[in-house]
Amino acid sequence: MAYPPTVSESIYRGYPLLPYDGPGAGYHQVIQDRIIDRFEFMFGKFRQVLWVHLVIRFPTEVQAPDGNGCFQFFMEEYRRYLAAQGFQPHFVWVREKHESHNPHYHLLLLLNGDKIRYYLSPEKADYLWNLTLERTFGVSVPKRGLIEVAPSEFGNHGVLISNADEALKRTMIQYSSYFAKLNTKGDAGKRVREFGCSLL
Repeated sequence: MAYPPTVSESIYRGYPLLPYDGPGAGYHQVIQDRIIDRFEFMFGKFRQVLWVHLVIRFPTEVQAPDGNGCFQFFMEEYRRYLAAQGFQPHFVWVREKHESHNPHYHLLLLLNGDKIRYYLSPEKADYLWNLTLERTFGVSVPKRGLIEVAPSEFGNHGVLISNADEALKRTMIQYSSYFAKLNTKGDAGKRVREFGCSLL
């Protein structure tokens, strides 16, 4: 899939980006814009925002579909669940592929921190992803272990960001630039999207 211009500077739209000068250095501008737009939208509405990063994988025993239909079915079901809880979710997801024969997905969730202060576990996400995989492949798959709360240095409960805490807000936007990195993207087939996001 073709992308608009890339970003190679360390600051973009006034926010810092993660320092990285290895293979595939740089960031997709369109993805970084989606991230910042959703941060700014959420902080325009709520006093606190819960930031969560999930990594979602296929089981190694299956061959993932060429497109994103499987993941997008899961994403819509999970979005509906989060909305029904009053968490007013916004999100950005990216598809990446590294050494595995299957792609994996990174999902950035931004939730109404006035309603949810801790992301306690991905149990509902596990359940819906498992349901989606069994529906897609028609075989039993692991009930857990395919969704990981990342990164470990932020713990397993997400990060609650106060609208008044500009330093933490900038830190989490900087970390979120990981989603926009050029490295590990570009391997999807023709007309297969490598990112998506909620509507504002």
